[in-house]
Amino acid sequence: MNKKSKITTTFFVFLFLFSVDIWSQNYNIHYYGIVSKDLDSNMAKMTSDLYFTQLSEINNFSVEDKRESPLLENQPDVVLFSEESLAFFAKISKNNSDESWSVEFHLIDKKNDEEHIKKKNYASFYKILMESKNELKETIKQLIENDKGSSIQISTQKNKESEQKNQNKNTKYNENTDIEEKSQESQKTVSLESLSGTWKGDENIDKIVILRGGRGFVIFNNGASMNILIKNSPTSPNQILVTQNSKSNASFFPELPRNIALQAAVHAQPIQWILNILDENTLQGVKQTLLPDGDNYINGEIPVEWNKK
Repeated sequence: MNKKSKITTTFFVFLFLFSVDIWSQNYNIHYYGIVSKDLDSNMAKMTSDLYFTQLSEINNFSVEDKRESPLLENQPDVVLFSEESLAFFAKISKNNSDESWSVEFHLIDKKNDEEHIKKKNYASFYKILMESKNELKETIKQLIENDKGSSIQISTQKNKESEQKNQNKNTKYNENTDIEEKSQESQKTVSLESLSGTWKGDENIDKIVILRGGRGFVIFNNGASMNILIKNSPTSPNQILVTQNSKSNASFFPELPRNIALQAAVHAQPIQWILNILDENTLQGVKQTLLPDGDNYINGEIPVEWNKK
């Protein structure tokens, strides 16, 4: 082997080892949620929960939920960050000129006084929700690898009064969170936790995302999004109830002609799916919704099957 070949081989071996090393390490990440002035509470809740779920499912990531609320107006204070963990949050903004959206992913390494930022643009808010877990993983990887131009120095100098104020605020939040988590934990079952993930179901639905804690959302083929609540059926241990948790929208009733759906949505009851758990990847049952009845509509049921992607 000549000298040039040895150099080339050495380079690629080094590159491979570096790539392996990134994902052979374990990373502790504190998740602080979404910062935005353009999202409403429902949009923020869906996006914030989605990012947390996707982060938690990435191998080698130990993710701790540090959110004070689903939506923050301002960037989290550096004082709250730990030097023992990386801090992560996303800033989302709408570009009014063309209705597109931008997301800035922030990864803060307080110990080394560094903040890594990567910005991505999306044609619509719907595209943000559609992005896969692997895309988020790749973004985090690029931030951890410290892309050139993604790192800026952060200031960690805060006066004692400000630091104490934030510590008190954080302590109060942690106490409230502990109480809330214990309450939620008592209501959770193993079956619900095992169902978290992305599902494909009804004919007019693009995907269903079930999050930990009995929440989730539905994305329809027409672009509409619906928040849902998931709970165990009181009558059967192998059955779940999935219930609409958003204000009714005509787009939630694709089975109806548009003009009828617009009228029906005003007084419609929440849509509900009654699903039997066949296994962790298959749900079967019925969807209780509005169905066409000539020039009118009626309450009815549609047989459905959901399959985990």
